[in-house]
Amino acid sequence: MKTQTITLQQNSLKLLWALGLFMTLSFFANPLLAQNKERTVTGVVSSLDGPLLGAYVVLKGTTIGVTSNEDGSFTFPRKLKENDVLVVSYLGYKNSEVTITRNTSFIEPFLEDIAVVIVGALRTSEATIVPKPNRD
Repeated sequence: MKTQTITLQQNSLKLLWALGLFMTLSFFANPLLAQNKERTVTGVVSSLDGPLLGAYVVLKGTTIGVTSNEDGSFTFPRKLKENDVLVVSYLGYKNSEVTITRNTSFIEPFLEDIAVVIVGALRTSEATIVPKPNRD
């Protein structure tokens, strides 16, 4: 009878140890798996004038990108991971950078206008040509 009690205790101890090891590993592995989670990112690019047609959204450091449609909306062509950075640009506007976080699946980048100064000159009168004196 004594041998059965020892065997049962040993089995319980082994089971408890295995369960504890499994829980510890899953606790530490969970954040590592969450960082590698890839997701499709969509969004709408806008400014004070409304949605921007043809805004370029590119993954920083690459040439992978997409342009926004007439509603300013886009779907990025590649799945993105946490800490990826999207650069949104449009002619006449400041670039905007958006960092992808753990919960990012939709972004709304807002672009600010760049002040454009045009410098010109106006000609007010025609030049007069003075003939050289004839020295004969």
